[in-house]
This record gives sequence, structure tokens and C-alpha cells, in this order.
Amino acid sequence: MINEISEIGKKTIEELKNIKNLPTIPKVVLEVNEMLRNHNSNIARLTEVIGRDQGLTTKILAVANSPMYGLPRNVASLEFAIMLLGMKEISNIVTALSLAQVIKTVDIEGFNYQEFWLHSMIVGTASKDIAKRLGYPELAGDAFVAGMLHDIGIQLIASFFPNQFQKIIMLTKDKNKRFYDAEIEILGVTHEDIGHFLVSKWNLPSNLAEVLGYHHNPKKLGKKNVTLNIVYLADSMTRIFDIGNFIWDASVEYGENILDCIDLIDQAQLEKFIEEYYEVFKDTAEEMGAL
Repeated sequence: MINEISEIGKKTIEELKNIKNLPTIPKVVLEVNEMLRNHNSNIARLTEVIGRDQGLTTKILAVANSPMYGLPRNVASLEFAIMLLGMKEISNIVTALSLAQVIKTVDIEGFNYQEFWLHSMIVGTASKDIAKRLGYPELAGDAFVAGMLHDIGIQLIASFFPNQFQKIIMLTKDKNKRFYDAEIEILGVTHEDIGHFLVSKWNLPSNLAEVLGYHHNPKKLGKKNVTLNIVYLADSMTRIFDIGNFIWDASVEYGENILDCIDLIDQAQLEKFIEEYYEVFKDTAEEMGAL
């Protein structure tokens, strides 16, 4: 995605390519997607495969019961969740959650995994809901996956470039630099570039790679990507509502600037969204933050 890259950036990308333990797509994602292609698969078998990972099961239930997800009743079991949502929907959730947690949790100053996960969950579930409300139900699953993974490049930097991550954090605090600019200074690339690199390495759809690569400024893509617009809107609303404390988004200008970056809604629709979504975002953050 990078057209012009500095020598520092080239070095960072080269180091990424040479990381031997760079995360691969989890086995459960491959198994579930294979079962989806196999029309003989059933709910009991799918429940067994996913249920081997208790942490994943817990997160699936958290998503299913999220106020933003909009299910009409409480979901108490994985099997019931699959029955209500269907195998395709569960496959999207498994893909998003598994890839979001495939990078090991790090204990490093400036990176709070619980807050990171909460932010990802909110943007993912909000993106899904927004896609439906704007008349793109066929993109709801993709929007959820993209929203969940949009900042995965930050997680990768914290895990595999901890020294550089600390320097980035120091620049934002000591010199009041924007996180984005600090990334460029220290790494020569941003978390957008690194996220784009990772999902491309996983051979995931180019539409998803574009979301990760341009989620701070959709106009830079040079073409319209509805899923990208949706994720940008959901991400923007977390800042408007001040939901979460994320240093990497703190310096990004939103507000009316949203309409300059996306071709999706008008000012009246934006104001209506802001009015209607605040309580839902807040309730979702409170429920998921308690997990």
C-alpha cells in the first residue's frame, strides 16, 4: 500500500518479512471455514470444534449478547448462538475473534490489551450494525471482521517491535507528537501499513486489507470502499463519544471531518447516528468491559 517509503520503513518491512514466528491463521478458522463449505456439517459438530477453545467461546457469547449485535434474546450457550446466528455468521465471528487474539498478549507500558480488545469489539459490532442500517446487509459480516481487526497493526508493533513501540509512546508524551507521526518517525511506516501487510500475508481478501491500510483516511485509497467507510464511521464514533482511552486515536480529528473522509452519509444522517448510538455504544462498552 505504501507508494513512497523511507529507508527506515524499508528496514521495518524487511524485519517483518523475516520474523519466523509471525502469527499464522489459527487452525479453528480453517476448520470452521472448511465446515461451512461442507454442506454435511451440522451444529453439533461446529459446536464441538469451536468449544475446544473456551476463551473463544466466551468471546463469541459476549458478541452475541452485545447490545450492538441486536439479538432479541439472551444467548447462554454456544450451540444456541449458532442456531440463532447461523453458520455463516458464526464463521465471521470466529474469523474475527481468532485473528484478533492470534498475536500474543503483551505486557508493555502504553499497551493495555483489555482496552485494545474492548475497542476492537465495539468498532466491530458497531460496523456490523451500521452496515445493516445503511442498507448494506450483505457487507455486515465483512464489516464486523474488518472493524475487529482494523488496529491489529498496533498489536503487532507492541508485540514484535517493543523497543520501537516504547519510543513511539515516549514521543507522544514527551514531545506531544501524534501517534501516527511518531510511528513514521520511529518505524518509517504506520500501524495501517503493518496491518495491511499482515492480512495480505494471510491471503485474506483485498477489501479487508484496504480497510486496515486506510482506516484513518479512506480518501487516500483513491476509490470508494463501502466497508472502509463504515469502519471509519464506527471508529470515529468511539472518539466522538469518548468511549475508551486509545492514544493512537487521540490525535485523529473527527467531528465534521468525517464527512470529508467518507462518501456514505450526509450531515443530517451523521447527527442522527450520533444522537441514536451514544447509549448503545456506552452500554456495549460497559458490558464488554466487565468481561
